[in-house]
Amino acid sequence: MAKTTKSRKTKGAQNKKSTPKDTKIPEIPSRRRKSMQPIAATLPMLTKRITGKRGFAEAGLIEDWGIIVGKELANQCLPVKLRYPSQGIRNDGTLLIKADPAFALAIQQQTPQIIERVNSHFGYRAISRISLQQGPLYKPDKKQAPEIPKLSLQEQQDIKKEFSNVGNEALRTSLERLAATTRAKGKINK
Repeated sequence: MAKTTKSRKTKGAQNKKSTPKDTKIPEIPSRRRKSMQPIAATLPMLTKRITGKRGFAEAGLIEDWGIIVGKELANQCLPVKLRYPSQGIRNDGTLLIKADPAFALAIQQQTPQIIERVNSHFGYRAISRISLQQGPLYKPDKKQAPEIPKLSLQEQQDIKKEFSNVGNEALRTSLERLAATTRAKGKINK
């Protein structure tokens, strides 16, 4: 009797699979991937929690800020928080922007253009207001490369003499420049 019950279940399961509604089999997400993926593909999943806490439903607003508002404006202000009304509707929100105090008035005058650009980026009316917060912007310090010391006239002549037997002029000048740079960097490390 147990065998007939199993065969009935199997036939029922086969009939279910053959119906057009159940033809799609959902993919089971696995924790391990068999192949390597680019960081750009996995980064949104990793940063989703952090950006969600800050009110950014989509990290694309932060990532693409320079593209959305333009390079010049992006150097003067940054998006801080995106707030939506308490009804849970994801439109007509307020975007909080931190602006450099020197440019706050100019940014305030460009508010309608910023709203239009952000909404066109989202594809719907995501924000209807912009709130400005004045303050210094975080800009990472750019480390300058150490200045390479000049070689003496004797060292330059030694390098030219060393590569004088190279027939190709372009190759010879490239090798001379490389040798001069490595010797100069050697002086820095001493």
